[in-house]
Amino acid sequence: MCTTLRKSIDLRFHAQISLSGGVSRVRLPCLLCLLQDYYKILGVSKDASDTDLKKAYRKLAMKWHPDKHADADAKKKAEAQFKDIAEAYDVLSDKEKRQIYDQFGEEGLKSGGSPSGGGGPGGPRANFVYREVDPSELFSRFFGSDRMFFGGDDDFGPFGGVGMGAHGAGFPFRMHHAGSSGSFGARGPSKPKTYEVDLSLSLEELYTGTKKKLKITRTRYRGGQMLKEDNVLSIDVKPGWKEGTKITFAGEGDQDGPNSPPGDVVFVVKTKPNGRFVRDGNHLIHKVSIPLVKALTGFTVPIESLDGRSLKVKVDTIVTPKSRKIVPNEGMPISKRPGEKGDLILEFDIHFPKNLTEDQKTKLKDVLPNV
Repeated sequence: MCTTLRKSIDLRFHAQISLSGGVSRVRLPCLLCLLQDYYKILGVSKDASDTDLKKAYRKLAMKWHPDKHADADAKKKAEAQFKDIAEAYDVLSDKEKRQIYDQFGEEGLKSGGSPSGGGGPGGPRANFVYREVDPSELFSRFFGSDRMFFGGDDDFGPFGGVGMGAHGAGFPFRMHHAGSSGSFGARGPSKPKTYEVDLSLSLEELYTGTKKKLKITRTRYRGGQMLKEDNVLSIDVKPGWKEGTKITFAGEGDQDGPNSPPGDVVFVVKTKPNGRFVRDGNHLIHKVSIPLVKALTGFTVPIESLDGRSLKVKVDTIVTPKSRKIVPNEGMPISKRPGEKGDLILEFDIHFPKNLTEDQKTKLKDVLPNV
């Protein structure tokens, strides 16, 4: 709290003495208006639960994170709001701090447990010392990273974001806490977290295999000091990997404290939509639209494979709406059985004529008398 504000608050403990020795009342400004109402800042009631506080902080911290505001004035306002939100959550999510705040207010909290600086019977410990929270560090501990709003291309870019995607082509990001639950303000060494990051790959990349280089920014401690460092992780994507395949980099995630082990980073394969093929396990499905005449007389389907080869699939049998044509060994590679592939399956969409002339009907009856 600034010196001017502290002096103003000290006026509450003084009275103006008149010349006659009596005491007259002092008209004070609305001093409480100058103090922080942490409950109001987070938009929660005074009986808010830990879950309520977490929901409120998550929503407001994402809204007011300075990295989301490019304009200089907007960024300055966001920084102030972000700091207030962090301070409010830090106090209310900690049982001891909340007890002191509820009993003595912000001034009592920051002066050591009461307006006079001491603890009372049955109250907080007398040696309580308030320490301001670092908004970025709190955000990092809560979400697993403070680099939430960065993009980058698929081959080389930072990632971030809890339960949401980053801007641009960044990576949707999830954090899993290993072990116990409990309030965020609980003391004691934090347990390592596992960070799951979506790795979006095209069917072509999953067919041929590829190599991805991904830059991450993580929290580490050196000599007791917290720092941010970049690290590049390389992933050799094997032909045939499926949706949900996980690639784990042990110990490459954030470190929560000087004595905490770093968490793991786990990339989870996600398949990008493809305009020509749909994957079904090890098989590929390709839909073909044909007119009725071809369904009855036969045709050849030109197809470009996922690795760029030109295929020509001949269909010389009558095609019905539920017909399928299977082309063996032209599906996805089977990662656990090198050299083997699934099948390419053609499904047909037959276009029937909307109307026929009387002459056409007569000719069809002549050609197909008993069909």
